[in-house]
Parts: sequence; structure tokens; C-alpha cells
Amino acid sequence: MQCEAEVRELKRTVQALRNELELSRYDKENAVQAAAATATQEVTQLKVTIAALRDALENAFMARENQVQLTMAGAAAEIALLKDTIANLREMLELAQIEKENAAQQVQQTANMEVAQLQAIIQAVRDQLEQSL
Repeated sequence: MQCEAEVRELKRTVQALRNELELSRYDKENAVQAAAATATQEVTQLKVTIAALRDALENAFMARENQVQLTMAGAAAEIALLKDTIANLREMLELAQIEKENAAQQVQQTANMEVAQLQAIIQAVRDQLEQSL
């Protein structure tokens, strides 16, 4: 009988060890599943973070490109305005030069006419003087 009791005790011990082993396996599987779920969540969160950073980087790049385009357009408009101003100033300078030359020619013509008139008067006075002598 003692053998039977010992066998029963050993069977209970084996059963208890089996149960403990199964619990250990169950706990291990749960721990693995929990770790996998945590890792999956972290991966998902990292993917979301990466996507958000990528979007922010693309938005910053587009904003910079837009600013460059606006700056270049402003510079092109300013260059065009400066070229127009230069052309207008050149035209004004050329007109002023032509007016100056015309005025100088008129002064020269007036002076020449006055000289001719004075010479004619001098000649007439000489002629009168010679006739009176």
C-alpha cells in the first residue's frame, strides 16, 4: 500500500509539475505576445513619426522653394524696373544733348547774324564817311 501511496504522490507531483510547466509556457507565450505587441506598437508609432517628419520636411522644402521663387520674381521685377529707368534716363540725356546742340546752333546763328549786321553797319558808316570827305 505504501507503494501505491508513493505512486499516487509521485503522480500528483508529476501532475503539479506538468501544470506548473504549462503555466510557465502560458506565461512565456503571453510575455512573448506582449513583447511582440509592444514592438508592433512601437514600430507603428515610429512609422507615424517618420511620416509626420517627412511631411514636415517636404512642407519646409516647398515653403523654401516658394520663397526662392518669390524672391527671384521680385528680383526680376526690380531688374526690369531698373532697366526701364536706365532706358528712360538715356533717352532724357540724349534729348537734353540734342536740345543743347540746337541751342548752341541757335546762339551761333544769332551771333553770326549780329556780326553780319554789325559788319554791314560798319560798311555803311565807312561808305558815308568816305562820301562826306
